[in-house]
Amino acid sequence: MLVVAGLDPSGGAGLAADLEALAAVGARGWPVAAALTAQGPGGARAFEPVRPAWLAAQLDALLGGRGRRDPRPGAVKTGMLGSAANAAVLAERLSRAPLAGLPLVVDPVLAASSGLPLLRGDPRRALAPLLAAAAVVTPNLAELEALTGRPVAGDDAAVEAARSLPCRAVLVKGGHRRGEPVDLLVRGREVLRFPGRRRPGTARGTGCRLASALAGLLARGEPLPDAVRGAKRVVERYLDAARR
Repeated sequence: MLVVAGLDPSGGAGLAADLEALAAVGARGWPVAAALTAQGPGGARAFEPVRPAWLAAQLDALLGGRGRRDPRPGAVKTGMLGSAANAAVLAERLSRAPLAGLPLVVDPVLAASSGLPLLRGDPRRALAPLLAAAAVVTPNLAELEALTGRPVAGDDAAVEAARSLPCRAVLVKGGHRRGEPVDLLVRGREVLRFPGRRRPGTARGTGCRLASALAGLLARGEPLPDAVRGAKRVVERYLDAARR
């Protein structure tokens, strides 16, 4: 698994959370840092994207010149990218071998839980090439509004907004909705509902873990609905453990 995301020194979110979630589904992660953050128990304070040339250098060193027998990624997951320029570099690399055609899960990380913006540039323009290549995108309600430029009030509006994105499928996360969380998987005219149970607490990195576990299960060949169910179980176990 190739994972491109931000580094959270606290380990609660970002690449550290991605690797934990991948291990939970039996996948090994190759972490590539797209941004550095200054954050801890008090929340995120600042961030700095890596230079686009440095992002490209990481990808090229990891994937370039590999022998025929060397392991290759089975899927790609993106999280915090930090800048439109980094998103453009990644989209270009995803069009080349050995990444072209792999399942791509895009977690459109736009802000930290504390409210700090984590992407420089217009998200609709910055992430458009990645959305077009994605097998599934995993926005929460606020991210869906930012990516589509339309208000999302209720399930019907969320479904219509998801259908306006250029990707093959959208998993609209329901953690920010009122009442019990219900995730909506939208694929064309099909809509599948995945109800959950709200847990108390403020554990971070649930979106990172969900998208990474989902990508790991897709890399194993799981059908998308089954991969969603498996990824939700990973997040539920993480939330239950955080309460102990």
